[in-house]
Amino acid sequence: MDQLFTAWDRLTGWLAEHAPASHASLLPSAAARSVSAAEGRLSHELDSTFPPELKALWQRCGGVQYVEVPGNRDGALWAGNFLPGGILLAPEAVLWQRLRFGPGERDPWDGADFVSFLDAEEPSGAGESGMYVSYSIDPTLRGVGNWSTMTGPALSPPAWPSTAYLEAVCRLLQTGEGPLLETIGRGRPVVALGSLAWIDLEEGLEVSWRPVHP
Repeated sequence: MDQLFTAWDRLTGWLAEHAPASHASLLPSAAARSVSAAEGRLSHELDSTFPPELKALWQRCGGVQYVEVPGNRDGALWAGNFLPGGILLAPEAVLWQRLRFGPGERDPWDGADFVSFLDAEEPSGAGESGMYVSYSIDPTLRGVGNWSTMTGPALSPPAWPSTAYLEAVCRLLQTGEGPLLETIGRGRPVVALGSLAWIDLEEGLEVSWRPVHP
């Protein structure tokens, strides 16, 4: 997991220097009992486990918390939403989408082996889109991809090996280049009120901002 820890430390180091509000949103490592309890639910319901990379990431950060950002008019910013795919979820929150069906109901995800580690809207994991990580026994289904419930539950094919996604985020923040540009559409990194955000530069934000790479 050294590669994963290196990528995460690069990312959080960048936040500490350039986006202190986003850095302040980082929670400490998740308690081992919280991870075990959430994984126990997943195992009981689906006979599945958390991807090892995700459990390793929670050793560094157990999710994000709300941070008061002075000047944040009308809640234009969420300091913890600093990854282009969404908000890093805590161990219990990653289960919301995967276990959203009740007793006797059909699994809307058709048994897919994944958890939603990023949510584009909600730290609870109850949003409509985000990114998943899978540790499927089928190697072609392992890695990081997009999930959505906007037109019915749907998963894209994995776009990244798990660690490669974080490495691509770091590369784009540090150089303005890299493979992430091909997958994030018109979104580009900006710093606004000490927070890292990903926006369409033509649309802007309701608060003052500057692009990371002019």
